[in-house]
Amino acid sequence: MTNLNYLINLFVFLGLVNNCFSQESKEIRLNVLNPGIALENPIGKQTTIEYNFGIGYNYSYPNLNTFFGESGFQGQLAPFVDIQGRNYYNLQKVEEGKRNSRKFVAMRYLFYGPRIAGNVRTNENYSMAVGPTWGFKRAYEKWTLLGSVGPIYYFDLTGTDGIFPINFEINLGYRLRK
Repeated sequence: MTNLNYLINLFVFLGLVNNCFSQESKEIRLNVLNPGIALENPIGKQTTIEYNFGIGYNYSYPNLNTFFGESGFQGQLAPFVDIQGRNYYNLQKVEEGKRNSRKFVAMRYLFYGPRIAGNVRTNENYSMAVGPTWGFKRAYEKWTLLGSVGPIYYFDLTGTDGIFPINFEINLGYRLRK
């Protein structure tokens, strides 16, 4: 439980830093594919922190369902928190009109709560994952298409863990505020 407390304290600190050093406008989106709300807050000219809360579709990480010994694809619908610290690296080309999508590298933290529906029977109701990711964000007037991919280290509160080499995200969101 102490690891969870450290993570919570880290994100509270990042939120406080974000409020002190914000330089640009914030973005609020309603996500469609993984229903939820995303808040992207700038903390620098090229750096943002995105907080994404909702109910999403997820697949089971291989080592987190060892108590029941089930194999094959397992999916679930569960509440989640997805926090990403992003660094956008092609903003000058976007501003000059040479590119339409913003590209970023990020450090990602995922938290999944107990399943609402699905065939996943995990060792513990809560699982977490951290890892680097590469992604893009493309705007179409009020709509935003977002995708990312990267490896993650996943774990739960029972001490079970593992590495998943390719974790991907795709989302479509409607911007409420920018």
